[in-house]
Amino acid sequence: MDFEGAKKHNMEEEEEEEEEAVMDERIYVALGREPAKNKSNLSWVLDNCQGCKICILLVHRPAQMIPLLGTKFDAATVDEELVRAYREKQKAKTDKILDEYLRICLRKGVQAEKLCVEMNSIEKGILQTISENKVRKFIMGAASDNHYSTKMEDLRSRKAIFVCKHASVTCHIRFICKGYLIHTREARMDEVRALSTLLSDFQRLVSHHSDQESGVSKRNSEEEEEEERASRTSSSRSASTISYFGGSEASSSVSVLEEKSNHSSPPSLPCTGMGLGMITFLINSTKLWQRLAIQNHKHGQ
Repeated sequence: MDFEGAKKHNMEEEEEEEEEAVMDERIYVALGREPAKNKSNLSWVLDNCQGCKICILLVHRPAQMIPLLGTKFDAATVDEELVRAYREKQKAKTDKILDEYLRICLRKGVQAEKLCVEMNSIEKGILQTISENKVRKFIMGAASDNHYSTKMEDLRSRKAIFVCKHASVTCHIRFICKGYLIHTREARMDEVRALSTLLSDFQRLVSHHSDQESGVSKRNSEEEEEEERASRTSSSRSASTISYFGGSEASSSVSVLEEKSNHSSPPSLPCTGMGLGMITFLINSTKLWQRLAIQNHKHGQ
């Protein structure tokens, strides 16, 4: 009863900690480089996430083509100093875009933060942000505004489809288009918790099973030692008796009795190790399921 009470108390404390963590969570919002085309989505976030902490994410892709002499050249063929100078100017523009988003938030009375992630792939930059920051709530576009229609139900953006498929299962993601919620990918925390609980139960069971087997083995060992001592004592007494009587028949009788005594210990049950092996297999399987569920987003990278 004490163990069950302590277990229940620990579970209640974990739930309270999770609720507090949820209240303090930031909602990450991925926006593009053109504020005019992203205003509708940002307005939806500000209208529907009042009272929440918001972090505006913009994935900055370093320029691969550098303008020079009226045309563009591959960055690998241009002087490094020119490439660095051009990319710094582009990153400064990205920072100004983020500041513009923050001003929009302030006009709505919302304090927001900005985050710039530099990566060649926008969708992989989003996955990296979700993973490194352990993001639990995320919002991004389902498609560009010109794809929106009242019958729109599916994701149209290649980036959105990629993120929906490969992001961490613990992240709740909402996809919007032109200021409308199109699709929601629910977090699967319940599944992860269930796997963790199952693993914990299996480990406790196999530990208890191992303790029982150790106790049985110890008792068997003590009984065998006791039987061996008794056998030696009996053998010495029998030898004295045989010597006294001087008969070969008595000797053969004692040999038969000793042989029966040596084989009288009960055989080990073949199913004893089978239960332990099955539990070990289930533990290993559960660990694999848990690892795949938690790190699902890494498969697409």
